[in-house]
Amino acid sequence: MFPPIMIVALLASRLFIAPMGFVALDTIIGFVIPAVGTYLFVFAWFSVIAAHNVEDSLLSILLAWPFTVALRAFFGLFEAEIVKFALSMLLICAAWLLLIGQSKRIEVGLPMVVNMPRENKNSYIHALGSIWKCALYCGAFAFLGGVIRSLSLQIVAMNYINYASILGGLLSALAIVAIWRVKTVRYSISHVFQVLFPLLVLLVCALPFFDMKAFFWPAAALYMVYSFMSLSMQVLCVQVTHDYGVSPSFCISFQTGVSVCMQGLGYLLGNAVNSEPFSQIPPLATIALISLAMLALVVYFTRGLFISQETDGRSVEFLSLARKPHQAEAPFDETEIVADDETADVAADEGPAAGDEEPAAGHESDLSYVGNLSARCEAIGEEYYLSQREIEVMQLFMQGYTMSSIAKELFISENTVKTHTRRLYSKLGINKKQQLFNLVNGRTE
Repeated sequence: MFPPIMIVALLASRLFIAPMGFVALDTIIGFVIPAVGTYLFVFAWFSVIAAHNVEDSLLSILLAWPFTVALRAFFGLFEAEIVKFALSMLLICAAWLLLIGQSKRIEVGLPMVVNMPRENKNSYIHALGSIWKCALYCGAFAFLGGVIRSLSLQIVAMNYINYASILGGLLSALAIVAIWRVKTVRYSISHVFQVLFPLLVLLVCALPFFDMKAFFWPAAALYMVYSFMSLSMQVLCVQVTHDYGVSPSFCISFQTGVSVCMQGLGYLLGNAVNSEPFSQIPPLATIALISLAMLALVVYFTRGLFISQETDGRSVEFLSLARKPHQAEAPFDETEIVADDETADVAADEGPAAGDEEPAAGHESDLSYVGNLSARCEAIGEEYYLSQREIEVMQLFMQGYTMSSIAKELFISENTVKTHTRRLYSKLGINKKQQLFNLVNGRTE
């Protein structure tokens, strides 16, 4: 019901409140309500597209960036504010109707639709654990972006910053689509930040020595990278949504919240440097010092506090669209694998029995089997274009885990395990667990 509220608020602000001079009320009605509605639109759109298969979801995200560029260029063709206002109203109505239509096509049985936080706390906690560090890395760029925007307002370079942001997202999306069509793309947001961190430090340290007229060149480059990081985080949120079977709105709202808050802090810093507490220090030097402190805090919270834990998080992955699907002899039937779990009558060679909850620890043969198995599953995953989560599920099945024990091991619901198993079987062209064991155990070193 929020889009009609947005339309009424914008009309009331433009036709009645603004002409009467009620500034405070106009800020709430004409800015706050439309801004909240815009974010709700984003969350609703993300929830709708994420509830499809992974490839369609990722393609929708990538194509959204070129569409945004085209839409922005279209708006730029009109100078009159009344025309832009009318186009905005039409766009809100069109987006509203499209979302209503698309929401009716969502499969109500999908894990990310039926799994609620109260009933699946572990899934949501571990989903958050797999993205929060990457969200902070993206937030570091958002913070520097906020600083740049506050400075850009003073040097009339905002257009360059905006164009760089748009261009960065457009080029990133088109490049990924072009590569994705022919080969698998995998990269880690953590690794990207580690590579760029020294350059960020150099940029911040050099800030006090910049001529303000030349400042927009490094600022534009930074915003291009920020657009790439934002795109990568959206993709990662889709993957985590499917991996853990959690609500798409949960992931994207967390990522957006972190970026908005960090960018807001950067913007406030850029506007506060001329205040009394900082009057004894050159403004750009103050910004450089505080920005360095913020970057150091991000690194400390993401790496310094968790030295003994895995620090990279899940990789962003686009499984090649050039792969050829393998056809199963018969359609996948969930009762087959459920029956296997109940009877546990399928065993893997060279390793523990399939009926065990998990392999016994402390035996060299078991360790050798697990190491052997991991290599085999990785090789099969590369050949059949399996996601990292599907490889994990396959390996756990081979180690004798039942569907319920896999759910506990991966902190997901059994319904989510079934979804991953369905996709795994489809890609492998099989429909029974026995065929899975034959495939993996038949793999030579």
